[in-house]
Amino acid sequence: MSKAARQRITLAVAVILIGGLAGAYFYIGHQQEMAAIAEAELQEEEPAFQLNRLIDQSESSLMHVTFVTDEYSFTIMSDEDEGGRTVWQSRDYPELILNQADMRNMMRDVFLLNAADTLFDEVENPEDFGIGQLVATAYFDDGSVEVIRLGNQTPDHTRFYVMVDGDPALHIINAVSGNRLTSELRDLIEREVSFVDTNILTELIIAERGRASLDFGWDGTEEELEESLQQFGMTWLTMKAPFPGRDLNFQNLQMNAFEYLEFFRLIEVIEVFPADLAVYGLDDPSLTLIFRDAEDRDFILTFGDVREDGNIYLMYSDLPHVFIADYDIVSPMFGLNPFTFIDRFIALVNIVDVDSISISGAGYPEHYIIINNFEDEDERPQIAPVFNGQEVNDRGFRIFYQALIAIMYEQDIGLQENLGRPDLVITFNLSDPAEPPTIVEFFSYDANFYAVRQYPHPVQFVTSKRAVSMMFDSADSLLAGELTGR
Repeated sequence: MSKAARQRITLAVAVILIGGLAGAYFYIGHQQEMAAIAEAELQEEEPAFQLNRLIDQSESSLMHVTFVTDEYSFTIMSDEDEGGRTVWQSRDYPELILNQADMRNMMRDVFLLNAADTLFDEVENPEDFGIGQLVATAYFDDGSVEVIRLGNQTPDHTRFYVMVDGDPALHIINAVSGNRLTSELRDLIEREVSFVDTNILTELIIAERGRASLDFGWDGTEEELEESLQQFGMTWLTMKAPFPGRDLNFQNLQMNAFEYLEFFRLIEVIEVFPADLAVYGLDDPSLTLIFRDAEDRDFILTFGDVREDGNIYLMYSDLPHVFIADYDIVSPMFGLNPFTFIDRFIALVNIVDVDSISISGAGYPEHYIIINNFEDEDERPQIAPVFNGQEVNDRGFRIFYQALIAIMYEQDIGLQENLGRPDLVITFNLSDPAEPPTIVEFFSYDANFYAVRQYPHPVQFVTSKRAVSMMFDSADSLLAGELTGR
């Protein structure tokens, strides 16, 4: 083949290739253009999602709303708190405390009702979609009234059908708003517990079914209470019953029982106006806690029965609704041993108030002590004790005295009678002749304990015989000159 022929063939192939490439280019470009047009048309067929405002008002313009539910018909009305903020409360049941966060969300669904979509501009048979009974009737300050009628849930259970009187269209709203609009009154009640200031308590009562109530109170005058609040910012309580005169260690009580009381949450409202408290065991409460502080604020919890699911029924203060709470959290408040949080000294007598002490009993050495209280040149209280006629070191004597007053109640054994004559008697004769002596009597109970009382209270406690023996050992060491207090 000649050179010229080969050049003509090469040129022809090049032309064909260039044509093919050009065709492919134009074909691909056309396809991209068609895809862009199709996408644009698709976007035109599916417009951007947009809410449809069915009611357009402000919270301040909404005066009250009447809701109709399966349980109650109730009206929620607006008011203002001290800061001028809108608050919501029940007109029919003003004693109920409503959760304001829940109420604001619910009211927002009324005065700013939004439709996610409009299914029909006009519907002939609304009942086909469950539309019928009104759910909410809202009254605004401009005189307008809006009636909301909620229907069934959509088949996928994500929305509700809804209509507003005066509007023939059928709309759908989201399930969250629909569920809020159908909330029962019990769903709206405040479940957070409002506690009192335990630093300034003036009364505390713990009453458990089948046990003696523990009753504590402020043991002083109103003037002394005011002075304590001003000087220390706190109060202290003394047991009134069943062991009068015992001081309360509230910190121990807090750690043993009330640690979670300020933080535990009521789980659910079971019934708003219970017709029969016996159903919940609240006719005969399993436990009642009563706190009252210096500002006359009350905190009262009444517990009923424990449920099979581990929750317990209770009522808060005198409010007319039954809650449930987690029994595991409140269980430490049951079966309290008062000896874990009360003063257990049998006779805690200040030495500066004592003139003399006598100790006598069968099988024990008898002791008679004269305290000889006086003031030194700096007006500081001092003692010059004489023990069985023997002058003793005052520092050593104070060690003995601590062993004497440190004899404590160990446990409650119930009221005891007919115990006969005491085995041991300790008498504190006081410096003030107008004050009767403090007398502590010990009765043999068993091998390890004495039944003991501070006269004239009944016998209902025991104390360790070992503690009594340690007191006598301390007396022997003092008389032998072995206690110097150094």
